[in-house]
Amino acid sequence: MLRRDVEFKAAFTVSQKPYRAKLDQNESPYDLPDDVKAYLSERLKEASWNRYPQPATYAEVKETFAREMDVPADNVALTFGGDQTILSAFLVAGGPSSKAVVFEPTYPMFRHYALATGTPTDFVILGEEYSPSPDDFKGKGYRLITFVSPNNPTGNLIDLDVLREALETGALVFVDEAYYPFARVSVWDAFKDYPNLMVGRSLSKSMLAGMRMGYVLSSPEVIAAVEHMNFAPYNLTHLHLTLFREYGVIKPHLNRGVDTVIAERERIFRFLRDVGLNPFPSFANFVMFKTERHRDLYNFLTDFGVRIRDVSGLPGLSNHLRVTVGRPEENAIFMEGVRRFLGL
Repeated sequence: MLRRDVEFKAAFTVSQKPYRAKLDQNESPYDLPDDVKAYLSERLKEASWNRYPQPATYAEVKETFAREMDVPADNVALTFGGDQTILSAFLVAGGPSSKAVVFEPTYPMFRHYALATGTPTDFVILGEEYSPSPDDFKGKGYRLITFVSPNNPTGNLIDLDVLREALETGALVFVDEAYYPFARVSVWDAFKDYPNLMVGRSLSKSMLAGMRMGYVLSSPEVIAAVEHMNFAPYNLTHLHLTLFREYGVIKPHLNRGVDTVIAERERIFRFLRDVGLNPFPSFANFVMFKTERHRDLYNFLTDFGVRIRDVSGLPGLSNHLRVTVGRPEENAIFMEGVRRFLGL
């Protein structure tokens, strides 16, 4: 009855133990102020909840959002979270007659969507620098080349020369920029004139994880294909469209949260380096680090009330852990737990 090429496992789960510091899912530690939520709730009440969002509404909201992003509306598609941007890349350029490449370790949903769309995909495990080489994709006949910048869970950026060579192959080049606010750089700025560049972004990491909002930046041809495959506008609810329309109200709060996270990220990095836990430089809202005692440390921190992510099961990441940057007081609890574990 079910597909034989898929190993159906338990649904995605996270620890349910009580915690004092939740640093495991790369969420923002900051929420919108109550008065902003109240304003947005009033705007949502204006919609007819018994009616589907109409195409004209989607078009109007997209125009408004595009102005806030300072890009033409023809270069934007609105999506149900950042994950839908990844799925969209496989929907428009993948499939059984295509061929794709995914560089690992990276966000596991790339492997999931490659399988779900039946796309023959090469999974290339990178070396310790976690940086792809043109030799990994040139002359391989790929129709879809994927990158993540900053990469999750390593935190590093794509080399722009490597990206340029990927674009020159003529394949659709998808770059997941879910964490770009914390890097303050975007490949879109440098390569938006390439019609085969497709950038996926999320609003989850900078504050709105609970709302599941994302968007695609690409050429009009790719945007039209993305919207066709996602059956826009019915993949988005009135809630999504209200928040996209009011992005100008939301944006200042996102930016302030990002500034604090960046400062705290550097504090965590220095701490991990000073206690000998081998952190990797990060341009995201998390820091990955390596320790031979990763399982013992993970369990100790869990009992101490600190949730972090064990990423040692990902390809090429044995003995690695990842900590999300939280509020200063949460980060202090994490650091205190590490000190106690190390006997410092």
